[in-house]
Amino acid sequence: MDNLKDGVVKPDIYDPKFNRAYAELATHYHTLIDPCRRGHPKDNPRVERIMPYIRDSFWRGREFGSMEEARQEAIRWCLEVAGRRIHGTTRQRPLEHFTQEEKNHLLLLPYQPWEMVTWQKAKVGRDSHATVARGVYSVPYRYVGQTLQVRISKTTVQFFRGEELVRTHLKAAPGERRTDPADLPPGKAAFYERNPQWCLERAQALGPVVSQAVQEILAVPTLYNLRQAQGILRLGERYGAIRLNAAAERALAYGDPKYRTIKNILEQGLDRLPLAFAEEKDVPAFLHGQQGFALSGKEELP
Repeated sequence: MDNLKDGVVKPDIYDPKFNRAYAELATHYHTLIDPCRRGHPKDNPRVERIMPYIRDSFWRGREFGSMEEARQEAIRWCLEVAGRRIHGTTRQRPLEHFTQEEKNHLLLLPYQPWEMVTWQKAKVGRDSHATVARGVYSVPYRYVGQTLQVRISKTTVQFFRGEELVRTHLKAAPGERRTDPADLPPGKAAFYERNPQWCLERAQALGPVVSQAVQEILAVPTLYNLRQAQGILRLGERYGAIRLNAAAERALAYGDPKYRTIKNILEQGLDRLPLAFAEEKDVPAFLHGQQGFALSGKEELP
């Protein structure tokens, strides 16, 4: 073949560098890629001389009513015309040479057809994720800051460092994020392992009021709400289940079961006091979320 960029990235008579998708195609069909030598313009014309012969002998002056008719006529032409001529270089009949020398060496086509893929480069960000084809994928954190080769098929996205396969993901939809917790540093991995279902189960174990507060927070499935739920559960590790339930009860009574509100109640020791709305001012100091801003007439900062 000629050294076109779609096939040969870097021509070299000893060790040419091939386009990775094209090299995979050749490997799939057990085919050798043998690019022409640089500086030898007669190499490729010798290989491509068959093209004008096919054009002049088979196509010129003919019309076909369908693709199937063209296929059948091409087979007839190969067997009766092109295959029986005396080849200008080998001085043999191509059909006889094929039958005697080449036919017995042919391989069966692979059972699976070739799947077209594309390759691109992607840099791994500080969050151990890389953006590929408008999707976001996690990569082992030891590769942060490195640029990896990415193989994109219809169903998968694979990251390579040289020939080493680093990570495989199912292909994400545009804007979708795929994260494998094993790719993240230990501290960040814990966040993804503590998903909403884990939070709900843990909250139920701490008490019914904590469970109610966490359910209200997770009713809106956003990432920062998941962080709030995880933060409330961590407060239980510091203050215990009894105090956390009491703080959650006070926060729920004021319609503001957010992490900061519950934390303020615990830090101020208000969970130990009975609920007494009359003794508290218009805006209790412990409120932190939107309820507090609404009561005070202030706008919440973005």
